[in-house]
Amino acid sequence: MAMNIAVADIGTLFPIPSQTSAHDKRFLLQTIALAKRVLGSFSYVEIGSYLGGSLTPFLLDPACTAVLSIDERGRQQPDERGAKYDYSGITHQTMINNLVSRGIPTSKLTTFDGSVDAVQGAQNSFEIAFIDGEHTDIACFRDFLWTLPLMKSDAVILFHDSTLVYKALRMIGLYMRKSGQKHVFAKNNESDVTALFLGKFAEIDFAREFGQAANWDEFFEKSETEVIQHVLKNRVSIQFDAVVTPVRTFPA
Repeated sequence: MAMNIAVADIGTLFPIPSQTSAHDKRFLLQTIALAKRVLGSFSYVEIGSYLGGSLTPFLLDPACTAVLSIDERGRQQPDERGAKYDYSGITHQTMINNLVSRGIPTSKLTTFDGSVDAVQGAQNSFEIAFIDGEHTDIACFRDFLWTLPLMKSDAVILFHDSTLVYKALRMIGLYMRKSGQKHVFAKNNESDVTALFLGKFAEIDFAREFGQAANWDEFFEKSETEVIQHVLKNRVSIQFDAVVTPVRTFPA
């Protein structure tokens, strides 16, 4: 049975509003608990941090020794739903100020403004990664390819908004099969986070740690339908409103 995470714990460890659901947050906390049990301590890299909402449990946990936030901040980002999401005006200092204002320690936090493919000198450094940057299949697959060398041999790579980047996840699954590297690649039925487990983590019982795994074929079919519906909705919005481009601006 998957480890039970209390709702109160989720609220305490995630004080900053974010685009992760309660189920996503629970999945992150279960991953942290697993890493502590398997390794004792760990380091964390995140691609796409926005205002820092998913950094907080890692910054708060003494078992996490270092945190690297990688983000192409201050720009509009495309999305598989056919819209653009506006992050202009959001800098790493905006994020840090947001963390500090809520009493979150930032002494072990390092930020990098840019794409993960431009990061240097961080190979074999991290045990947990969370890929939550630009939600296009190409960007997600790129982020995975350049995140992989940053990871130690015993590692977990997490992917957010799996429904939107399901094609990238299919390619990642094929890539791992071709690599011959022992791994577990799965998501549960409740969360939209997918996890790739490597090394010691590839020996886990996924259902016991995280709950029942989703059926990939059913998930891919459902995701395809949802993405198409979003694209059609946004195209209709453009057609009937030639003045306003569907750009989403997130509140600070």
